[in-house]
Amino acid sequence: MNTSTRLSFSALVALVFAFATPLLSPNLRARQAPATPAFTMPPGAGKDTFESVCSLCHSPNAVVGKQFTRAQWEAKVIEMLQEEPDVTADERAAIVEYLTATFKPDGKIYVNVIPAKDLATALGVTIDEATAIVQQREQRGAFKTLDDLKSVPGLDARKLEAVRARLTF
Repeated sequence: MNTSTRLSFSALVALVFAFATPLLSPNLRARQAPATPAFTMPPGAGKDTFESVCSLCHSPNAVVGKQFTRAQWEAKVIEMLQEEPDVTADERAAIVEYLTATFKPDGKIYVNVIPAKDLATALGVTIDEATAIVQQREQRGAFKTLDDLKSVPGLDARKLEAVRARLTF
C-alpha cells in the first residue's frame, strides 16, 4: 500500500469505529440520562457582579444549595476573596447582598441543581434519601413536578409536603 492508501484506510477504520461503537453497545443510550436543562441564576441586584467575580474560580452554581445567613455569606465571601485584592469593597458588598437575598435560610430549594448533601439539609431528609433523589435526577433527567420528586423510591413524601412551597423545579 502506498502512503495515501494507508491514510485513507486509517481514516475509514476510524470512521467505522466511531459510528459502529454505539451500535455495538445497545445499552449505551439506556445508560445516558436525559439532559438536565442549564440552570440560570435567579435575578437580583448584584447578580452580574457575583457571576463575573466568582466564576473566575468556580461555577456560580456552587452556591445554589447553600442557605446561609448574612453573617455566613459575609464570612464566605471574605474567605473566598481573601487573595483577590482587585475586588473592591463595593463589589464584595454587592456579592454579599445578592447571595443573602437569593440563597437564604428557608429560601427556594432548587431540586434539579443542588447536590445530595445540601438537598438533605434543605429538604429535611436523610443523606440516603437525598442521594436517591440525585441518582434518579441523573438517570431520568430533571424533576418537573412534586409528584415526580415523590416517585423517588424510599423517600418520605411527608417531608416534601412540609417544604412544597419552597421547591423550585
